[in-house]
Amino acid sequence: MPHRPATPFDLAAAGFRAAHLWIEAGGVVAMRAMGGAGLWNTPFDEHWRMVAEKHAAFLDASSRMMQAAADGHAPLRLWEAGIAPLDAAATDNRQRLAARGLRKPGL
Repeated sequence: MPHRPATPFDLAAAGFRAAHLWIEAGGVVAMRAMGGAGLWNTPFDEHWRMVAEKHAAFLDASSRMMQAAADGHAPLRLWEAGIAPLDAAATDNRQRLAARGLRKPGL
């Protein structure tokens, strides 16, 4: 199956998706670090969650990439298939942790 060559706009969009994941993941890391220091209101099992969630996210990303490869998609489409579940997981975590907010004094 012939593929349309990637345009500079396609490549820029892929770069923006990667940057979005990087920013979201950085926010999650910052809130989790503040939670470990007692400054952010994180649940008691957050340390376990941050390890356990990686398996599911990367399994989903790799299976989507393998499916896209098996379907004969171009390399850029494989990248998009793999980054989408990672970005979604990071965004969900950032929103969940941001909603909890700073730890209130005395709690």
